[in-house]
Amino acid sequence: MPRTPEQYEAIRNAKKKVIIDAALKLFAEKGFVATTINQIAEAADIANGLMYRHFKSKEELLKTVVLTVANEIDEMLAPSHNNAMSREDALQFFDKFFDMLMTRTEVAKLFTQLVYQPEVIKIISDNSILPHMSKRGEIIYAYLSETHKENAQMTLLNIAAITNGIMLLYAFSPNDFPDEMMLQYRDYLKKMFIPM
Repeated sequence: MPRTPEQYEAIRNAKKKVIIDAALKLFAEKGFVATTINQIAEAADIANGLMYRHFKSKEELLKTVVLTVANEIDEMLAPSHNNAMSREDALQFFDKFFDMLMTRTEVAKLFTQLVYQPEVIKIISDNSILPHMSKRGEIIYAYLSETHKENAQMTLLNIAAITNGIMLLYAFSPNDFPDEMMLQYRDYLKKMFIPM
């Protein structure tokens, strides 16, 4: 029995995910410039020419890799209703962030390495890569403007700096930060940034 268009689409999406995962790992380990399409195809266990059916270039693949991980992080910030962040949404952000960090440490480590490569920063700084991130930033800023009035911008910068720092530290030294310590730190940040 022939496959349906939906089945073909599911197969294509599954293969794309394998390529994205292989690229993330290789870009982070070897660097974007040093990683070749051949290496990604080999890691994804597909023919070299088939790579170009899914992605026009290595740069397009890089943007897709970064967007995939950024979307996952973005989902942690998604408001539960009415495009407005509630106190519960803000609390859940810290829960989801620490859960992702502690259960998917390898992805955090690889993504962290990836975004600190100068060649990568140049490619992903194109504003078209993350069109909805600025909208999410506006929602977060609106929430902080209500809860932290005159210090909303400073609070947003502090949250970004702290979460990026935690991700970097934990991703490269998870044994130095036992789960119990991470959960205590999560609760500490909730108390610091989300008023009662």
